[in-house]
Amino acid sequence: MSQSTIQLKFSPVGIHPFNETNKHLFDNKIDDKAIFVTEPFFLFSYESYLSGDSFAFRAMLGFLNDAAAKPALTLHIGLKQRLVQVWRNSFSIGAGANLYGRSLWSSIPGYVQENHWGANGSWEYKLGFMGELEYALFLNDKNDLTLSLLYGHQQNTFTFTIGYKYWISSIIKNPKKCGNCPFQKTSKHWNP
Repeated sequence: MSQSTIQLKFSPVGIHPFNETNKHLFDNKIDDKAIFVTEPFFLFSYESYLSGDSFAFRAMLGFLNDAAAKPALTLHIGLKQRLVQVWRNSFSIGAGANLYGRSLWSSIPGYVQENHWGANGSWEYKLGFMGELEYALFLNDKNDLTLSLLYGHQQNTFTFTIGYKYWISSIIKNPKKCGNCPFQKTSKHWNP
């Protein structure tokens, strides 16, 4: 098994800086302009490193109480690249496709029809994009603390998360070759 992790992230507030058609429905808004909205959000993720210890495939599943106080979910498939690591600190960027799901908003009085949402029973769904900038603090060999800025866990929404990462395996798949290591093994022999 290659290097892999599972992670749980939490966020209490969604940030909606853009003009949105149904902002008047945001039930748990904190400010008058409904930019900050109470949207409890839990995100579970799995990462498997494809090459070295910096490039990974990831899958995420999230559950939240959305801006209109309705149940919602997010399903994400993407890639993640570590940008820099200094001692116990690292910064990574991730991006990929997202599937938004939410309980039908059309049942809410005053709802204005939005384009590109498909319906399935009492739920509606839409494809989108999610991006993330993540800071990780290495605690020990199996545990990290993370802080993230996410965009797109729901349509046109930013959020900050705090999380816990557990390393299932720390075996590096396809490690990078060391250019000047005196005992690096090659396919033919040991380098002196």
